[in-house]
Amino acid sequence: MPQKMKPLILIVDDAPLSLKMAAEILGNKGYRLALADGGASALRFIDENRPDLILLDIIMPEIDGFAICEKLKSSSNTAAIPVIFLTGRAGNGDVTKSYQLGGADYLVKPFNSAEMLVKVKTHLELALLKKTLRQSLSSN
Repeated sequence: MPQKMKPLILIVDDAPLSLKMAAEILGNKGYRLALADGGASALRFIDENRPDLILLDIIMPEIDGFAICEKLKSSSNTAAIPVIFLTGRAGNGDVTKSYQLGGADYLVKPFNSAEMLVKVKTHLELALLKKTLRQSLSSN
């Protein structure tokens, strides 16, 4: 029997060091990863692939994380993908705004690897439960 495929996580950050750190933390746990260094490349990836979860930097040139999240949450194709925001500015209202836009959670940079792993695992499990419930309700 084939092993269930590991979840695909898209990490979006314009800071190469943050991308590398997040990829290292999650890659060591066997998650499948995709990396995007900006909003435009992230949206292209999401159009062609459906990640199971997105780690999304807030402050980026061209398209910020808030605009990306708004776009994702406004489409029935991508609204259910959990978004965990990444921020270096946890005290300025960004956290509140991230929840208002439909973000599932947030992580403060620099990352605490244990916290990242717990939040990612929790939101992947919640997304799977929600999907199972939706399927169950639609088949009745």
